[in-house]
Amino acid sequence: MEAERLVQQVYEAGVVGAGGAGFPTHVKLKAKGIDTYLINGAECEPLLTVDQHLMCEEAPRLVAAGLAVAAALGGARLVFGLKKKYAPQIAALRACGAEVVEVGNSYPAGDEVILIHEILGRHVPEAGLPLQVGVVVNNPETLYNIAGAMDGLPVTHTFVTVGGAVPRPGVWRVPIGAPASLLLDAAGGSIVKDPVFIEGGPMTGKYRFDTNFNVTKTTKGLLVVPRTSALVHYETMPVEQMLKQAKVACCSCVQCTVTCSRNLVGHGLEPHRIMRAIAFASQALPEIVKQAFLCSECNLCSGLVACPMGLSPRRVNQVLKGSLRAQGIKPDFPKRDITPHPQRAFRLVPSKRLVQRLGLASYDRETPYMGDLPVGNTPLAIPTKQHTGVPAVPCVTPGEAVQEGQILGAPPEGALGATIHASLSGTVLAVSPEAVTIQPER
Repeated sequence: MEAERLVQQVYEAGVVGAGGAGFPTHVKLKAKGIDTYLINGAECEPLLTVDQHLMCEEAPRLVAAGLAVAAALGGARLVFGLKKKYAPQIAALRACGAEVVEVGNSYPAGDEVILIHEILGRHVPEAGLPLQVGVVVNNPETLYNIAGAMDGLPVTHTFVTVGGAVPRPGVWRVPIGAPASLLLDAAGGSIVKDPVFIEGGPMTGKYRFDTNFNVTKTTKGLLVVPRTSALVHYETMPVEQMLKQAKVACCSCVQCTVTCSRNLVGHGLEPHRIMRAIAFASQALPEIVKQAFLCSECNLCSGLVACPMGLSPRRVNQVLKGSLRAQGIKPDFPKRDITPHPQRAFRLVPSKRLVQRLGLASYDRETPYMGDLPVGNTPLAIPTKQHTGVPAVPCVTPGEAVQEGQILGAPPEGALGATIHASLSGTVLAVSPEAVTIQPER
């Protein structure tokens, strides 16, 4: 496949990274000087199993699409990186002729910087991108959507794991824009009286007190946890209270730095020094505060795992990043040799231990594939911004009949963004800068 044609197909289909910030995939595929196309199948967030399902059930499709993309990138090497415990997935991919490299069962093995180090022995520069070391990284669902794009199919659905405190955990294929409440109903509702809902994984997801939100291209999980859990305490504490605690309670024990996943691969991030800078203005040197840009927000540094005082350096870093960006400060760091910590292998956090530490062991169950989520006559609110960049500009009007897969909006010409499409056929109920709402046809 010609690279230009592939990029155009992926753009027209609205493919973005199916997890994380949803970076537009067509931009990645424009990269030059790429020698490795790495499929990140580590899926390291506890309780999430979407990629594991796809790698088992859609292995031929994934491998064929991966080879086509690798060829379009200039004859790159296609490599799947999986945790060694994913034996069925490894067998399925290898049976299709794929090269699979196994990594250990630790968190966060799915961090692309860490995966590149583990599999290729390369070191992504501080605040740098995999492209700088000749690598393009996608996860299995993104590759699945690229396969659809090559067949002329836009991204209209996503796969979501529903788990935690529900009677029927599983993986559903969900129309984009569907209310999260429908997923909760499909899983049998909450089995705890006062639940909190995590959109995504427990370590990096968004914590919500209701299901009043809609599924997007990047929604990978809906996890139900008790409001009384430590997870909820740490992740929903008001920012002002959290910053006050950081100023008075940090004892500079350095456990956050000892555990920091980016520090262990050799990046100059020392969360304990950032916490000290928050407490003592005299130590808030620009070069220390700027370290916040290096944080991957994996959350190992927090009271969930490392901090004995129950603090959250990760959330401090989030606040600092926003402040630095508002001041126009960019994450530029001088080039230097990156050397992993000599004790890294002894400081990794096993996934099983993490699940126990988070109080999620009782929810670590099988999540069978449950098929398409039924939405009935429920309106779908399809956000115009489900990706890194600017929102899509709607191109439909209220009252207009649309078909599944029809384009609803696109980013302004030349802007970073992604197209959005109707996830089901129906009638446009409303159009706003934030969303296009569709009433599904009966």
